Amino acid sequence: MYNIDDSEIIEVVGQEKLEGELIPQGSKNGALPLIAASIAFDYPIKLYNIPNIEDVNILISILKYINCQVDFNKNELLIDPRKIDKYEIPWELASKMRASFDLLGPIVFRFSKARIPFPGGCLIGNRKVDIHLYAAKQLGFEVELTKGDVFVHNFNKSKVNKVINFWIPSVGATKNVIFLAAFAANIINDEILINNIAVEPEVIKLFDFLLNNGFNIEYSINKKYLKVKPFKIKNYTFYEDYNILDRIETGTYILAALATKGKIFIKEDSYSKEYFKLSLMLDSLLSILKQVGFNIEYYNDGIYCAYENTKLQPIDIETGYYPDFPTDLQPQLVSLALSINSVSTIKEKIFDDRFIYVNELRRLGADIDILDNKIAIVKGGNELSGAKVIATDIRGGAAILIATLFANNTSIISNVYQLKRGYENLIDKFNNLKANIKLKSNKEKIYEYRF
Repeated sequence: MYNIDDSEIIEVVGQEKLEGELIPQGSKNGALPLIAASIAFDYPIKLYNIPNIEDVNILISILKYINCQVDFNKNELLIDPRKIDKYEIPWELASKMRASFDLLGPIVFRFSKARIPFPGGCLIGNRKVDIHLYAAKQLGFEVELTKGDVFVHNFNKSKVNKVINFWIPSVGATKNVIFLAAFAANIINDEILINNIAVEPEVIKLFDFLLNNGFNIEYSINKKYLKVKPFKIKNYTFYEDYNILDRIETGTYILAALATKGKIFIKEDSYSKEYFKLSLMLDSLLSILKQVGFNIEYYNDGIYCAYENTKLQPIDIETGYYPDFPTDLQPQLVSLALSINSVSTIKEKIFDDRFIYVNELRRLGADIDILDNKIAIVKGGNELSGAKVIATDIRGGAAILIATLFANNTSIISNVYQLKRGYENLIDKFNNLKANIKLKSNKEKIYEYRF
């Protein structure tokens, strides 16, 4: 069953070719860990390029609950954590987003303990937190699971394991372990090594942020290790930093433009270091698009992507950990495959049940077979027709929206809240690219939900 918000709907008139320029938002997956990390310190921190999206606003609400002072205005977020006095987070807020679990490490670092509800957010299969809890135990903490909460406490320095090996490069666990390891390293006065860490750009940005604030860490992107050493936090009176651009939002608009046989120019930023350039962060996507037959051109100030009137090749790809193809663009790629007159194969290697959105695409007329919940066989090139559909999750909702853009007639998308969780100014941005979509109130319940 979906967690349905029926207060708004999006009306999409299909068959409009997208064209124009996109200035990407700040990264959702970059902003959330930076915001969470800021509470580990005892001075105000200002973050720039923070997207005004639901997940950010929920995290801000959680910070306010623990008595952190927050001011969010025009993509600038000022965080003053000096009066934080709670180590527990309420289920009512945490249940709305998975990134609430990003607070586990920073709260433990600050208070030596934390009680965090199991995370909410997208209904995407078996998104475990077992690696987080494994790391906490390996680092000398007691972990209790009670009534849907995780209670990390009772640190024992004699139980610290100074070498930790992740069995998969978990993004969430990597974000938390750095704080747990820092707490332990400072007490045992020794180095802690974590192997097989995640190296997504958003994680590396977090590492750089912590380095600038006094954390004594060393990491290797190629070898995927992190060393955490004893340190003292910087005695700043104020610190500021910039969030990176959102590679997933950018990829979504690229795929939407190409699926509608259009063209788009993506504006690159001028201040990021090379690892955070969109051309590199999206290399796995752009490479497959070139192989399929789309025109991809690179410029100093951005990336040009266009449909050319040529025969396109089928897509054959599987998701993986960075720098492989991101699971967060898999649903949108399936929608692109529907627009190509070929049979494409897209394999999901990261999450179980990531294809929950496919039933909604089928309501539009999509011909997609799912094998073992892991492989999508997409028979593209058939006409799609407008229908009433539900945004199942952030990225699945984006895939559904893309499909409605090149479907015939008008579609109605409900559960708009899911899209708002990850996409800033979604309606305006699509309409600026010559889409024909409207956000409408659903107070009259013109759309009834299916269960």
